[in-house]
Amino acid sequence: MTAATVHNEASEFVYRLRWRPWGLRPGGHVGQRAGMGHLFLGYASLLDHPDPRRLDLRASLRDPFGTLFTRTFRQRSAITVMVVADLSSSMRFGDKATFLRGFVDATARSAAACGDAFGFLGTGDRLEDALHLPPSFRRGAAQRLKGLLDNGPPLGETAQSLEAAGARLPRHRSLVLLVSDFHWPEDRLERVLQGLSRHDVVPVVVWHTREYTELPRYGLVGLQDPESGHRRMLFMRPGLAERLRASYQRRRQILTRVFTRFGRRPFFSGERFDPDALTDYFLGTP
Repeated sequence: MTAATVHNEASEFVYRLRWRPWGLRPGGHVGQRAGMGHLFLGYASLLDHPDPRRLDLRASLRDPFGTLFTRTFRQRSAITVMVVADLSSSMRFGDKATFLRGFVDATARSAAACGDAFGFLGTGDRLEDALHLPPSFRRGAAQRLKGLLDNGPPLGETAQSLEAAGARLPRHRSLVLLVSDFHWPEDRLERVLQGLSRHDVVPVVVWHTREYTELPRYGLVGLQDPESGHRRMLFMRPGLAERLRASYQRRRQILTRVFTRFGRRPFFSGERFDPDALTDYFLGTP
């Protein structure tokens, strides 16, 4: 396992890989390739790796055939970090848009500080080219997204286009931060994860506390279906409020079960981005 640690800005975070990248570009993660590094990989003949500076005389003298051996080390490699964001109407509730802006900014700066490429893909009913930032190692590449995320309208009422998001992502394995409130049917959730299965997907679940905890005991409340966008008025009472809270708890259990089966447990966030909590998530993931 490898970790990339960032200290420059308070809003940056640490992310850790559970796999070794195969990339040629030097970076901050221990890779699979032999190259310039400090983690011992093994021995190779001088003919295969003609670097006399790393000649190991003891290993060479032990070989009965007189082969000259050099020490090889694992190269530290760069990776691609992609944010795939649900920009459907339910993600405009409360401060979820504010969360997304802060999250994208922190992820871009964290990736740049670690020598990794950063990319972004916004999804909804459709995939919008204006909200697709191909992976780039250039610092500040994500700045143009800020205005689009601030002022852009929702991309429809659902996150249906996420099922086709995999075709827009790099072919090589990447760290994909999948940001949504995940108010989708379970079968769609599984199709999305299957389409992203070649990547290391970190589900970031954004729920606003007003959705399920800050409910009045009595009174008329306007509720909106997060999938269809339809609104309805309900007379809130203690029993109904408790059923709504229980439904979110059941949803949390379902998401945890499905995401864990596909590789990683979800990171549940409130409406405000907490980089320290995300760091704890990565460092606490086995």
